[in-house]
Parts: sequence; C-alpha cells; structure tokens
Amino acid sequence: MAFRTSAKLLGVALGVAALGGASQLGLAYGLGIVVLTRALTITMRDHWTAQLAWVAWFAMTAAVVGGMAARRHLPKGSGAGTRLVTAVAAAAGAAVVVPLTMQPARSTHVDGVQPVLVIGICAALGASAGIFAAYAALSRQVARWSFGAVSIAAWVVALISVAPGLAPGKTLPAVRLGVLDADFLSADATKRTALLTMPVLALIAGIAVGWSARRRGLSTLTIALAGLAGPALLTVAYLIAGPGSADDQWQAVPYWAAMTAAGAGVLGSVLAAVLRRSPAVHPPAAPSPGRPALPKRDAKPDSAIARAAATAAQRPEEQLRPSDTGVFSMKDLPSFDGFTPVQSPPPQPPAPQQIPPQIPQQVPPQIPPQVPPQVPQQPARGRARRPRQQPNQQQQQSDSVADWVSGLGNG
Repeated sequence: MAFRTSAKLLGVALGVAALGGASQLGLAYGLGIVVLTRALTITMRDHWTAQLAWVAWFAMTAAVVGGMAARRHLPKGSGAGTRLVTAVAAAAGAAVVVPLTMQPARSTHVDGVQPVLVIGICAALGASAGIFAAYAALSRQVARWSFGAVSIAAWVVALISVAPGLAPGKTLPAVRLGVLDADFLSADATKRTALLTMPVLALIAGIAVGWSARRRGLSTLTIALAGLAGPALLTVAYLIAGPGSADDQWQAVPYWAAMTAAGAGVLGSVLAAVLRRSPAVHPPAAPSPGRPALPKRDAKPDSAIARAAATAAQRPEEQLRPSDTGVFSMKDLPSFDGFTPVQSPPPQPPAPQQIPPQIPQQVPPQIPPQVPPQVPQQPARGRARRPRQQPNQQQQQSDSVADWVSGLGNG
C-alpha cells in the first residue's frame, strides 16, 4: 500500500473518531446527561457509576464511527492486517475522550473515589475495546447495521428522558445509559423499564438487522450473529463501569439488563434466520420485444407400446383382449385348492409318422482320378535312414519283449 494511501486511511480513521468522541461528549454535557462538576455523597455513588458507563460507551462508539468513515478509503483487496491497523488508528482517535473527561472531573468530589483517575481508566478501557468494535465495522456490513441501530436507539431513549427537564423551572434528571429515566414515569415504572429497555431494544434491533441480512441472501451464520455487535457495546460499557453499590440497586438493575442485551440481540437475529417465509409467487415474465423467442423442442414420437395402447383404448369392450387390459379370466386357468393333487392329462397315442416321398437323387458324373507324376528318386547322401516301422511291427516287438521278461521268472 502506497504511503499516501495509508496516510489518508489512517488520518481519516483517527480524525473522524476524535471528532465523534468530542461531539458526543459535547452533546452529553449540553443536555445534562453527563455532569462532572458536582459533589456526590456516598449515597449518590451510583450516579457516578452511571456517568462512567456513558463515558466508556462514548469512546467505543467514537472508534466505530472512525472505522465506518475509513472503510470508504480501504484499498481493494486489503487484508486483515490493514483493517487491524486502521482499527487501532480509530481507537487512538477515540482516546480523545480521556482528556476531555479527566479535565472536568477535577471539579468532581465523590466520597471514597479518585474521580480523575477512575474516569480516565474507564475512558481508556472504552477506547481499547473500540479496537475490536472498529475492526468489526471495517469487516462486516451486518456489524455496521447493528452498531447504527443500537446507537440511534440509545440516543433516542436518552433524549426522551431529558426532554421534560429542558422546560423552564425543571431540573434535569439523572439519565442512565439505555434506560428511560423520564420524570413522567413513577419510581416503580422506572425500575421496570430499567430492567426491560435494553433487552427489548436489542431484540428489536436484532430482528431488524437479521431480517435485512436475510433479504440480502447472506449465510445463515452471518444472519444469526447479525444482532450481536450493537448490544455488545452496551454490555461492555456496563462491565467497565460496574454494578454500583447502593442499596436501592439504582445502577445494579440496568447493569444486569445490559448483561442480557447481547443475548437478546442474538436471539432476535436467530429468529430472523430460522423463521420460515411463504414462497413468493412471481407472475410469469412477459417476453421482451427486442429478444427472439427461445427455441422449443420438437415433440417426441410415441413409442410402439404407446401407439398399441392408444389403439386398444379405441376398441369396444367386447373386442378387448386380455393382452390389452391386463386382466385374465380364471376359467382359462386350472383350479387349485391346495390339497387335491394335480392330475396329469392322459397320454395320447402317437400320431402316425408320414414318410416323405423319396426324391431320386442325381448321381454326378465320375471323374477319373489323376495320378501324380512320379519323381525319380535320388540316391541318399551320407548316413542311410532307418525305415520307419509300421504299427503292427511295433506291437509284435513289444509282445516278444513281454514274453521274454515273463520267461525270466519261470527259469
């Protein structure tokens, strides 16, 4: 990869992530979602924990935004190494949240806590987790859909919660990440919504993202895991912040709800993957006027069996043969009850043999035998050959030898 291309890629990831983190912090400061300039007693420590969850989530989402922006500048055929380096650059840009939260935390007083150190560690952990989130955004389209859906839903819930407090004479409520903390809800209703808001949002987002992935024709495994990425950021943010320690479980309830958010998102995408759809009925397409008609196959001639069957079907019923219908009458078959022996038919006298008339044969004319000419014998050269004995002579010799051998025994 050329230096200019790599510099542009890393610069976009770093710059957009830093801009995303600063923008979210500025909006949260302006709406009163994150307030770091106040003194909290030990009974209000869970409010401080809720602020830490927001800070960690801002750092992770900033890294995701940087990865999404840098994806447009990825060279074709880039491997996992290029995406990993780009994700690290996005996480470095998201680390701008660390100084932007440590500086106002110097004015915060929390009993038993060092605010500057704690919030700096939480922001750094969120930026570090943003490496994996940015890598997922660079690699998978379904992950980008899930990040976008859950992030928008979390911001909508936060805006609904703070909207009544923006009126004149109203105080801004303490807003928790992924919880509907509106003033128009009672304390019991707020506690119930704290337990159900994040799982319900994750389930709906998982179904929507999984359904979109299914319509794109992606693999079943990709569809089933499509709802994991976005809710996982909520789970990690609450893991970094902790469950709180108040007796009223003000922070513990959304903490355990966030632990189930990732599972609810996967459940929604799995439902989208396994639920059946009715097969779509497409009307037959009209032939295009500019294209020639497709060639048609010639009709195959009927076989001899098919022609015979068609001919038999046209005959009247009284002319049908057993070979035409395949039904044979039992009267043509001998009776058999399983006990009476089968009697063989009586023998019939042999039919008289008819002697065919003899046709006189014509004797062919006799041809006198041809005697081969005699070749004069030449005198034998060298050793004279012994005349070959006839079979009778050989038999006489063998008999004489046998008599001689039998005489040896008598003597």
